[in-house]
Amino acid sequence: MREEKIQTEGRPAFEACGSREKDFLIRAAKEYKTPGYVFDTDRFLARARFFQQILGDRIRVNFCMKANPFLTETSLSFTDRIEVCSFGEYLLTKASGIPAEKLLISGVLKKEEDIGIMVRDCRDRSLYTAESRGQLEGLERAAEKNDVTLSVYLRLTSGNQFGMDEVTILSILANFASYKRLRFYGLHFFSGTQKHKIRIHEKEIHALDRLIHRIEEETGCKVSHLEYGTGFGVPYFTDQKEDATSKEFLEEFAGLLKNMDYQGQISLEMGRALAFDCGYYLTTIREIKTNGERTYVITDGGIHQLNYDGQLRGIYTPEMDRIREDGIEAIDPDGGHSYTVCGSLCTVNDILVSKLLSQDLRPGDILVFERVGAYSFYEGMQLFLSHELPAVLLYQRERGFALARKRMESFRLNMACEGDRPFSNME
Repeated sequence: MREEKIQTEGRPAFEACGSREKDFLIRAAKEYKTPGYVFDTDRFLARARFFQQILGDRIRVNFCMKANPFLTETSLSFTDRIEVCSFGEYLLTKASGIPAEKLLISGVLKKEEDIGIMVRDCRDRSLYTAESRGQLEGLERAAEKNDVTLSVYLRLTSGNQFGMDEVTILSILANFASYKRLRFYGLHFFSGTQKHKIRIHEKEIHALDRLIHRIEEETGCKVSHLEYGTGFGVPYFTDQKEDATSKEFLEEFAGLLKNMDYQGQISLEMGRALAFDCGYYLTTIREIKTNGERTYVITDGGIHQLNYDGQLRGIYTPEMDRIREDGIEAIDPDGGHSYTVCGSLCTVNDILVSKLLSQDLRPGDILVFERVGAYSFYEGMQLFLSHELPAVLLYQRERGFALARKRMESFRLNMACEGDRPFSNME
């Protein structure tokens, strides 16, 4: 980590913003149409500082850009590497001018032609993962063609389609000298996300320690680097407490790493845990109506633009605020009213919150959904019904807003190319 870019002090993990701190959301609502997203980059960087303060200098942090591509450039101030998991993500980093030295090129699928382009561009400046023998062979061919030697992580599976099992990895390393253009860099491991129990990490870290010992003992290959995907669980809803990203949990986790027999370089890849609480989704109430005993709030947003991990037909209530005129205030569950908050999609599944207990709501009020900084904004069915794609704003207190993505129509993505429309001449 580059020391001049990171500081040790900062906001502790998950400290809720006060209403005055959220005044920038009022401005965002006034100057830009809803629905829309706002990502607070100051909050994003404060969380990174918090992690680094607890983890210490030995542990590096890599940002998984799939969690929020719009934060990729901001992450350069702290991340050791940016994890790229698809050719499209690679093209994003290339278009943004991010240097190859900052990339860890990963992904369960690496097409031969894509590998060729990435190796041609990045050469030996990037790191690469191999999920299979086939990927190793593809990297070897690309390296030979470009006359370079590539540093490669072997990815260990956790019992799914990702990576290779221990037997395969040991077999590969026993004959790794056959790869003339590849250098064994280390192990890569990620078992899943939303892990809330320290015992899961303890079990995984002990298993990695044992495997590293076997590798060095049985194959003679040195594991100089370990890339570990933390998958820390985060709280999204009002009845959830912060656990896996609390100070106490992280100190215990850091202790597990410190006490490993393995004493090489460790990099932690994180996406959700870094970004989740820096994002806001704004949507305006357009209509309120009562059917039977239920009062429905119809917004200009919907589940195609907002997704929380674990949410199902709005059964959980996220942290929310309401903007009315020039003021913003938290949703008050003792407000005396119950609403079912729905979006604008033509499906009965478009329920953002099934039972929102709140003070009185009115058409024109803007609802602010918090903790949408990771995954939420593009895991939905963005192209369903050809609604507009919302604008994306980045906010920094010293500089104000930056428009990261303009609002754009999506209908053209749901039609044939102009001049090449099938059956256009049929009567």
